[in-house]
Amino acid sequence: MIFQEKWGNPHSMILSHLPEGPTATFRVSGVKLNEQIPNHGANNGMMVAPELILNNFDTMLGSRMGRMIASLFPQDPELEKRRVITWHNQRDFIFFRHHRYQFNDDGTRANLQEVGPRFTLKLHKL
Repeated sequence: MIFQEKWGNPHSMILSHLPEGPTATFRVSGVKLNEQIPNHGANNGMMVAPELILNNFDTMLGSRMGRMIASLFPQDPELEKRRVITWHNQRDFIFFRHHRYQFNDDGTRANLQEVGPRFTLKLHKL
C-alpha cells in the first residue's frame, strides 16, 4: 500500500498485491486524522487485530475490491475484540471508519466511539 500526497495532503493510494496480483489506484479524499475528529478515542491497545466489516460490496467489481481490502487484515474468526474497521461502499465511493466499542454492564447495548482516521476512496484504475 502506497499513499501519494500533493501539497502535504494525501491524494491517492495504490494497493498492489505482489508478485502477480491486481493493482488498484484510488483517489483519496475527506481525510480526517484522529485529532480532527471530535471526541475521538485513544489509540491504546491498537496492536490487536480488528473485526472487519465490509458493507455493500455486492457487484462483481465490488466483490473483487472487498477481497483486496480484506486481505490487508489478518483473518481471525474470534469476535472478542473491541476494535471495528468498517469499509462501506456507496455510489462508487468507499468510506473507511475505525471505531472501538464497549458493552454496557448488562450486555444489552454497546457504546461506540470513533478512533480515526477517516477517509473516502474512489477507485480510479484497476
